[in-house]
Amino acid sequence: MTTALNPAATARDDRQEILASLGRHWNPTAALMLAAASRPVEHESKNTEVIAEDGTRYLDLAGSYGVFLVGHGNPRVRDAVLDTLDSAPSVPPGTFHPATADLFALLATVLPKSLDRYVLGCSGAEISETALRAVHLARPGRRKIVIAEGGYHGKTLGAMTLLGQPNHREPFEPLGSELVTVPYGDAAAVREALADRSVAAVFLEPVLGGAHLTVPPKGYVRDVADACAATGTLFVADEIQTCLGRTGKMFAVEHDGVVPDIMLFSKALTGGFIPVGVCALSSQVVADAERHPRFHPSLLAGSSSVSALSVAAAAAAVREVLDGELAERAARLGPRLRDGLVAAWHRHPKHILDAPGIGFMTGLRTRNPSVELLISMVMASHGIHTGHSLNEQIDHPVLRFYPPLTITEAEIDRVLEALETTLTWLDHRPRRLTDSITWLLRRQYRLPAWLVLKLSHSKFQADW
Repeated sequence: MTTALNPAATARDDRQEILASLGRHWNPTAALMLAAASRPVEHESKNTEVIAEDGTRYLDLAGSYGVFLVGHGNPRVRDAVLDTLDSAPSVPPGTFHPATADLFALLATVLPKSLDRYVLGCSGAEISETALRAVHLARPGRRKIVIAEGGYHGKTLGAMTLLGQPNHREPFEPLGSELVTVPYGDAAAVREALADRSVAAVFLEPVLGGAHLTVPPKGYVRDVADACAATGTLFVADEIQTCLGRTGKMFAVEHDGVVPDIMLFSKALTGGFIPVGVCALSSQVVADAERHPRFHPSLLAGSSSVSALSVAAAAAAVREVLDGELAERAARLGPRLRDGLVAAWHRHPKHILDAPGIGFMTGLRTRNPSVELLISMVMASHGIHTGHSLNEQIDHPVLRFYPPLTITEAEIDRVLEALETTLTWLDHRPRRLTDSITWLLRRQYRLPAWLVLKLSHSKFQADW
């Protein structure tokens, strides 16, 4: 039996085989969760919509945590990829592709002028490690790194050195750097951590993503940057989720008028076509690194081969953001979405605790993980995809609403209408029900697969 999809609806037996293949060869837990959800298999996507193989259309407010910034299958980005594929999709190591020169020239127009040295990587985690190497070269006498609680900078072993989520980091300790963890949004805690001038760098998301989604107090990022400057500490801004207009500015540090020493950005950079990331360094950081007695240029180079296809896609996506004034669009229409989420929170405080957000980086802070799951499932039944935090262990996860910046006012209103129906339905369910489901969610990986499928009324079997 083949697992290939076609435009016609996939039969249940075909889906069973697809799930079995995933369970045997990829991730048994993920396969089980997909089987329990009984959702259609995604087949195609266009602009703000994802279309399942059975023809069901979903408005995508998940956006793979911010990847599909310029819309699914953006024609401009697609054409750039195809043109590069027809010409020179890759060049031998040690040579410089014209697409890379084009991207670098474009980045020089959107980044602060001091951030003029660029290192490419294939993922956000990889460029986080590039930044970490730069920090240790530029500040060789300092080993401490300050991070924020809940911060996320990737899950490769080197990037885990910077992870503010102990549940992911602790199984692999001891790791490299000496971590100092401070509460997110607390500038005084940062100043205290930097006081003895033993910290090499502060790694910070200008808006905290992860399972939390926290917008810091106004001036917080400025206070952190000033504390770094006063103590000779490098400030690394992780804009992997917030870059290219997501928050209503091209980069989120602009809300506080901050220019970091190092900036990281990825996710939205190619519009979802091919992963790529950029570590942008100031010339001063590079000059400091070059004074290290063991410095060699290869120590700041990317560790993997970035294809010309991804570089061309990145340049096209940046141009789409600029020409479409998408950052300005997020600043203009973002409040329409967030104000609706805030109003929903105030109307339904039984299960919703907050509606954090800025621009088109928004969400609902839920009473417990099962509330997040139930809202996500019911919204899906109304044809809306939302961004599940995928974290059942924290008490109050945030269900994300990260639409493409091309979303329309009518589509925003459709989301809010479906949300109102969903929360009204949820209000009729007792809290003890969501408490019980949360208890199960936190133990789901230890439950027999057959029981998980029975409890979810799934038609599938865990035959892997």
